Amino acid sequence: MPYFVLTCTDREGTLEKRLATRPQHVERLQKLDDEGRLVAAGAHPKDPNDPQAGFLGSTIIVEFDNRESLDEWIQEEPFLKEGIYEKIDVKPFNKAFPKG
Repeated sequence: MPYFVLTCTDREGTLEKRLATRPQHVERLQKLDDEGRLVAAGAHPKDPNDPQAGFLGSTIIVEFDNRESLDEWIQEEPFLKEGIYEKIDVKPFNKAFPKG
């Protein structure tokens, strides 16, 4: 299965909505992790020492059968549906490390 890197950009002024929607977002990522298809996921804080400063966005590295199935999954992303993510850039990814 191919890998993909998702670079997600937050819309300004969405911190409260992001925090409220986070449990649904994490639940979907947990499902991918349970299936062994999540390589990495995390947020880009504006200030690593102050989560209340907000976020620039997120990076997610996932494994999907193909781009079409990934696109279907993205359309159901709570952060996108709730208007938190302004855009999601998707690029193919050749995983070299860690091996296995």
